[in-house]
Amino acid sequence: MLNINFLNKEIRVLIGVGLLFRILLSILYFHVTIFPDSEGYLFLAEKLLKLDLSFYNGERSPGYPLFISLAFGSTVLTVIYQILLGIVTSVYWFKTILNLKFDSKSALYITLFLQSFLQIHFYERIILVESLTLFFVSLLFYFLSANYLESKNLKKDILIGLILGVLVLIKPFYAFIPFVVYGFTVAKNFKISRIINSKLIILLFPLLSYFGWSYVNKVNTGYFVSTTFYGLNLSQNCVYFAEKTTPEYNWIGSIYAKHRDKLIVENSKLEPHLKTDIAMTIWDAQSELLPKTAHSFPKLSEKLGNYAVVTIKKNPLEYLKQVVFRSWFDFWKPKIYWDYNSFSFPFVNKVFLGIWYLQTILIWLFKLLFLLLIPYHFILFLKTRVITNELVFVTIIFLTSVLQALVTYGGNARFSFPFEYIMMLVVLLFVRKIF
Repeated sequence: MLNINFLNKEIRVLIGVGLLFRILLSILYFHVTIFPDSEGYLFLAEKLLKLDLSFYNGERSPGYPLFISLAFGSTVLTVIYQILLGIVTSVYWFKTILNLKFDSKSALYITLFLQSFLQIHFYERIILVESLTLFFVSLLFYFLSANYLESKNLKKDILIGLILGVLVLIKPFYAFIPFVVYGFTVAKNFKISRIINSKLIILLFPLLSYFGWSYVNKVNTGYFVSTTFYGLNLSQNCVYFAEKTTPEYNWIGSIYAKHRDKLIVENSKLEPHLKTDIAMTIWDAQSELLPKTAHSFPKLSEKLGNYAVVTIKKNPLEYLKQVVFRSWFDFWKPKIYWDYNSFSFPFVNKVFLGIWYLQTILIWLFKLLFLLLIPYHFILFLKTRVITNELVFVTIIFLTSVLQALVTYGGNARFSFPFEYIMMLVVLLFVRKIF
C-alpha cells in the first residue's frame, strides 16, 4: 500500500531532479539551523535515547524527538533524513495529483513546480517538526485523494489511524483532524446506521497518542497535558491587552505588559529584519515570572493558562481582534526559516532572497485564491450535497487556520506550511474545472 513504483519514468525524473537540487543546495548551504524551539526537541531526544524520562518537564511531545533518536541524536544525520524524506514526500505529491485525475505528464510538472518553493528545502535543514509533519500530512492527503472515505478496508483504516496517531505525537494540535476525517466518512452517503461504523478505529491511535503522552506528563510534572507549553502558548494571545486582567492575576499581567512595552521601545530602534516578534514577549517575561512559581515551568504554564482564560473572558472584543487580524491573518503569511548569513559563497544569499521575494508573491496569490474558494466549496456542497476531495481538503485547512488562531499567537505561519501544497492543488483543480 505504501509501495513506490520506482520503474515509473516520471517518478525517476522527480527523484533525480529532487536529488540534484538538494545536492546543489547542500553545496551552497549545508548548515544545520538551530532555532530556540530546537533545543527542547533535542533535549527530549537525548532523554529518549537514554530511556529515562525522569524529571522531564513535558515541554515537547515525542514524535519529532523520536525521529531525532533514529539519527542517534545527530543533527547532521537528522537533516539528511529530512532531505531524503522530502524526496519521498514529493513522490506522494505526484501520486496524489494522479489521484486527482491529472495525467502523468501534468502531474510531474505540477509536482516539480510545487517542489520549487524554497521554504520546503530550508525546513529540511532545520531542527524543527515541519518536514516530518509535511511528510505525514502528505501521506494523509494521498489516501484521502484515493477515495478513502468510500473504501471498506480494515488494513487501510488501521494505516490511516497510525498516520493520524503519529501526527498527534508530532504535534498534539492535530488531534482534531481524525474527528474531521471520521465525520466525513459518516457524511459520505449518510445513513443513521453509519454514525457508528468500522472507521471508528482511525480514532484509536490518535486518542492513545494524545492521552498516553498526557499521562506521561502527569507522572513527570503533575499536570495532565499533552505539552506543558499549552498555558504559555494560550497566554500569547493576551500580549496586546496583558494588563487588563483580574486582580488575582495582576502579578502576571503587570510583568507581561512591562516586557511588552520594553520590547516595543527596543524594536522602534532596530531595522525590520532585526526586530523581535511582539508575540514572543511572554518568553522574555518568563525569567521574572518563574521565581513566583518556585522556578517550576509546568506550574508557571498552568498559571499562565488560567490567566489567559480569565483575561480573554474580560476582553472578548480585543481577543477577537487578536484572533482575526493577527493570529488568523499570520497563518496565511508565507514565511521562510533560514540562517541568512550561513551560505557558503558570498552574494548567494541575495540571489536566494530575490527568488524568495518572487515566490512570496506567488504564494500570496495562491492563498488569496484559496481563501476565495473556501466559501465556494461550502456553498457548492449545500447545493449538491456531494462530498468532493476539494471540500475535504478545504475543511481541514480552514479548521486548522481557525483553531490555531484561537489557541496561540506567534509562529502561526508554521501551522500553514504543511498545507500550502494542498492549497495550490485546490486552486489548480478549480482552474482546470473552469478552463
